[in-house]
Amino acid sequence: MLCCASAFPLVACDDEEDGNGVVDGGNGNDDAGGGTDDGGTLDGGGPGGDGGTGGDGGTGGDGGTGGDGGTGTGTPRGQDGRPELGAQIDRMGRAAISTALVATFEADETMRGAAKDAYNAASADWEQFVEQLEPNLAILDALDADCGNQLLAGNGNDRYAPLAGVLADDQLYVNTASGMCGTYLGLEGEFVGALDEGAGGCGGRTPLDDVIERSYSVLAAGALTGVDDTITEDDAEHSTTEFPFLAAPQD
Repeated sequence: MLCCASAFPLVACDDEEDGNGVVDGGNGNDDAGGGTDDGGTLDGGGPGGDGGTGGDGGTGGDGGTGGDGGTGTGTPRGQDGRPELGAQIDRMGRAAISTALVATFEADETMRGAAKDAYNAASADWEQFVEQLEPNLAILDALDADCGNQLLAGNGNDRYAPLAGVLADDQLYVNTASGMCGTYLGLEGEFVGALDEGAGGCGGRTPLDDVIERSYSVLAAGALTGVDDTITEDDAEHSTTEFPFLAAPQD
């Protein structure tokens, strides 16, 4: 299943404008006035008095000390932000369920990512997502311009609840008694009555299944075929006989 776990850490901005003590103390610029008036000498008179000595200049005050900068408290990214060992970040169930039905048409990218993360991290209480799947099923039901032909679609306000309940139980079921395989969503189609008993095959999926086109057909036309996504192959080679079956991951 194509599902991404993302982390959305919020990192507080460091206040880089640390206050510095920029107010220097005023210098004592008022130099003492020098005694420059020498006593004048008068003939026949007594010696003149010495000039007075000027007072010392004042001392300026010390400069103020700036405050410390702020410290960031956000969740780190990369290796430092990896999930704890054993934490579930994805579930390998039916392809395209999260992609097509979980917050798919949510305009806010952050909210859309958070909803998909919550869906992928849930392990057992999947019924909580039924109401979230219903409106997206309604949108995809109109993909073939024929509303109401989706699998299990009813006539009431909760017309999409039955199929949402089936898909929210996002597991790949396998019928080990069946010797016919290779029909993705066939077993689910048999379960809801869209296929005759035994016609759904063994369930599961193979790397060669066109899971997106099949999902569009089931969600829009109510059948295993009917919607063509026009994509017939990808740029990788897969196998049903040689491990690891899937092509090497891309960078």
